[in-house]
Amino acid sequence: MVTSAQLEDVTGLDRYSLIRQFKACFATTPHRFLVMRRLQRAKLMIAQGEPLAAIAAETGFADQSHLNRHFKQAFGITPGRWADMIRPHHSPPVPRIVG
Repeated sequence: MVTSAQLEDVTGLDRYSLIRQFKACFATTPHRFLVMRRLQRAKLMIAQGEPLAAIAAETGFADQSHLNRHFKQAFGITPGRWADMIRPHHSPPVPRIVG
């Protein structure tokens, strides 16, 4: 992961100038950009059926609750609800009438 200090060193800008320039180019702060990339990766892992606690750890969130808060803030639903929405739903079998 790239730190803000590393970005400052590479660009030669102070923290506040860096944030202003970043926002001008990407319409968001560097931190929000990073969080959204992590959430996109989490969505891919959810689609692959990975457990949410493992996804949270793998994508750099402190715990599953931390992932849930950021996910809901960004997408309006929890990761569990999103997982339910993207999984194929099979209709229950139609009972056969014997007689």
